[in-house]
Amino acid sequence: MQEHKTKLIANYQDKNIDGIIEVLLSLRVNALQIAPELRKNLVYELIRNDIFQIEENDGFDFLLSILDINNNSLKHAITSLISVISSTLRGVEYLISKNRMVVIERVIKVLLIAKPVLLIARVY
Repeated sequence: MQEHKTKLIANYQDKNIDGIIEVLLSLRVNALQIAPELRKNLVYELIRNDIFQIEENDGFDFLLSILDINNNSLKHAITSLISVISSTLRGVEYLISKNRMVVIERVIKVLLIAKPVLLIARVY
């Protein structure tokens, strides 16, 4: 897990979008290959390793800056991993650290821009 985090940070610093996508998709594929009842353990490892550097930097700058990159494949990869993390209570607590809903708000914004018709249709 630490290797994934190191690669994610290095690719981010190098502005290597394809590398960032590769790491995020690898993490998501790993999560989907695990039985649902055991998936929470992977989520706990992602949180323990602070994959999005929320606790390390006491904020969401790293995660939000990835969400702000204008690349549809990257937005899909990052929102998919956020979805995996938010599938557990501890994951939700990690994503809304100190009761800040900025990640949730930004994901909704990304989804509205990417697929407004599909998102609205799901509400009804």
